[in-house]
Amino acid sequence: MACSYQARLWALGSLFLTTFILAAQAAVPASTYVGQGTSSDSKDNVTVSVNVPSDSSDTLFYHFSAPSSQTWAAFGFGSQMKGALIFVTYASQDGNNVTVSPRLGQGHVMPQHTSDVKVDVLNGSGIVDGSFVVNAQCTGCRSWDGGSVNVDSTSQNMIWALGPSGNLESDDVAASISQHEGYQFFGLNLKDATGTGGVPDATNSTNDDNIDDGPVGDGGPRVGVAFHAFLMVAAFLVVFPAGYLFLRVFEKVWLHWGVQSLALLMVCVGTAAGIGVSIREDLTPSLNSGHQILGFVVTAIAIMTWIVGFIGHRIYKKTGTPAKVMKGHRVLGPSTILFGLINCFVGFNFAGNNRGMIIFGIAMLLMLIFVGSLTFFKRRQKLRKGPMNTPAAMNFREGQMEPGQAGPPPPLYGEGGIPLQSYNAPPVYR
Repeated sequence: MACSYQARLWALGSLFLTTFILAAQAAVPASTYVGQGTSSDSKDNVTVSVNVPSDSSDTLFYHFSAPSSQTWAAFGFGSQMKGALIFVTYASQDGNNVTVSPRLGQGHVMPQHTSDVKVDVLNGSGIVDGSFVVNAQCTGCRSWDGGSVNVDSTSQNMIWALGPSGNLESDDVAASISQHEGYQFFGLNLKDATGTGGVPDATNSTNDDNIDDGPVGDGGPRVGVAFHAFLMVAAFLVVFPAGYLFLRVFEKVWLHWGVQSLALLMVCVGTAAGIGVSIREDLTPSLNSGHQILGFVVTAIAIMTWIVGFIGHRIYKKTGTPAKVMKGHRVLGPSTILFGLINCFVGFNFAGNNRGMIIFGIAMLLMLIFVGSLTFFKRRQKLRKGPMNTPAAMNFREGQMEPGQAGPPPPLYGEGGIPLQSYNAPPVYR
């Protein structure tokens, strides 16, 4: 009888505690946004709900959910990527929990992790029914290097983004992420979200009519960036190697000069386009990233190579002998192609385009094999013909003529000349 009485008291206490917790949760004010994610299915929605505790000046609580079919998902405070505080979420190493990385936006490049903002991931977080779910408290997130949150705003500028489809499982808060597949700007009424602190319940928001069914922003390549990439990849992967082959394999000097001049023009235009895009679209406008600096170096080497080659050819036309400066041209030319290919590879990484980086790497390998094979067989052919075109071989062929007999100069071996005689053939007597 006593056990039954204690069980009833325990059940009554549990019910009271649950009711108290639910009531406390319902009392937590929040502003919530629901946006259409990767599809019209509600399971793919992106939900952001923020609570502003009135008893703190540097903390916020938030609830965030997004489809886990994407490599990563994020939301942030800011009207653009540059200067925004962004909370990036992706799967943890075990694939069951989530890693939350606070990052600072620096333009249209991968945001960098900041240790100035602390995020405590709370109960209820993880990968649940195909969604990233994050209940968290952030500290030091009301102001940061580059921006701040206006807790009195009725329309705080916000942004969310989704990475490409796939898996990214890492416990590293500074893990590399690919370019976003889609994004959207929106606003939250933080003034109405201020009050008792706690993780907000997205279903009990003071602004739960903030639902967006509009189009998701396109995360595809921008026109200026695509134009820059096309010129540089085409120049170093196709046009420059073709010019090299015209000289070394087909021995067409004027075709070599014309094709390399076209490639240089493409590089100069591509460099100008890259500078313009960097400044206009805020892609490291200071032009001090590794990709940009190496790009300037490659462009300078390409211009120098063309000038040295032009001067050397003019000297040869006047004197009939190869100019000494052409030794430098033979070093600068392949160096231009090599460093240009490396910088194209770095450029894809700079743009966060991992897929493009892999495709370009494969294409580069195939091109090097193709050019190397043609060059190898051409040199091998020259080595075989070389002994038959020496003065000794030519004198030998001249000696086969009758004394006093005049005739045209003996042909070179391989150009209609006398074939070699087999050692086993019977001697010929005259």
